[in-house]
Amino acid sequence: MRSAIPIEDLYTFSVILLFFSACEQKKSDGAIYFTEDDLPPPIELFGEKYNIPEIINPRGLMIKEGLAVIFDGKSEYDDKFHVIDLKSASYLRSKGIYGLGPGEITVISQIDDVGEKNKVWTYDPEVRKFSKYDLLDTNKLAEEEFRSPETEFFITYATWANDNTLLANLVDGWTKHLHLTTSGDTLATFGNWKDMIAGKELSNGYKEEDLDANLVSTIFQGEIKSDPSRKYFVKVGIVADFIEIIDLEKRSSKVIYGPNHAIPEFEISYSMGYQMADFGRNSTNRYIDVYPGSSSFYVLFNGKTYKQLSDPDNLNRIFEFDYEGNILNQYQLDYPIHGIAVDEESRAIYGVTVDREPNLVRFDY
Repeated sequence: MRSAIPIEDLYTFSVILLFFSACEQKKSDGAIYFTEDDLPPPIELFGEKYNIPEIINPRGLMIKEGLAVIFDGKSEYDDKFHVIDLKSASYLRSKGIYGLGPGEITVISQIDDVGEKNKVWTYDPEVRKFSKYDLLDTNKLAEEEFRSPETEFFITYATWANDNTLLANLVDGWTKHLHLTTSGDTLATFGNWKDMIAGKELSNGYKEEDLDANLVSTIFQGEIKSDPSRKYFVKVGIVADFIEIIDLEKRSSKVIYGPNHAIPEFEISYSMGYQMADFGRNSTNRYIDVYPGSSSFYVLFNGKTYKQLSDPDNLNRIFEFDYEGNILNQYQLDYPIHGIAVDEESRAIYGVTVDREPNLVRFDY
């Protein structure tokens, strides 16, 4: 049996969706394509930044029951994530003890809400561990935990599905998606990585037959998250401009490509005998986060290199789609941010900034 690999070590996954339009839709090969010209006029949003000194290096967040839960990128320290009361803008507590012992954690790459009151689950990619925390108690240790399940597949990004199951992306074969139990039993596999490159122009004269599945999956890496009902899952590309809307019940998906349709430039490199895609120093971050809401989802678009994330020019934009793939809105932000969460009832978008004084910021829309 091969064990699941860390989320951060291999990127993954991909796409096949339908798309949108406030403007005219362009469909071909089963996917939908859009350009900058197809986007609706931008709606400018002006952020209200919080002043919470405990936030040092925020990497992402979620909103739950009037609380902001912000996880930090620092390593070898305690206080892995912070709990903030949004109504009073007050800092409540931190959670997470650094270590390898029971209830401890080394780093957080994601936080999930599976519908349990006051509870969240974190994922530690370094030790492949899911940990559950109570947001309202003062205990910094996890109250429950389990290791990422052993499986015959190599998996990367994973998120919670219904009935305490997981939806994961695969990299060691042409199959894209794996639905599995927390004990590692396979419920379903679907999707084909070959669909992502079929008929598309590749850099450096490469042909489709030159690429193995592991390399193709690294091109289509990115976050995957579910809507509150766990009906739809949305995956976005970090280095390639694509969005995938996955219907787990039907085991199908729709793909949106844009605003850039080209597969990013890359060269083939090797790691432990596996093909990997080397994107070079000028590779840009594309969709760096996604928030699936009740009837629409929001994707955070960057379009800059990692070193330029906090540059004041060409700041982040958010595109809003419905689950049929129709574009609803384009929002222009006035802060550089790395992660987003949306309070649909209050019509507020929250983000964590990557400027010189990183913190939580709120945009009313």
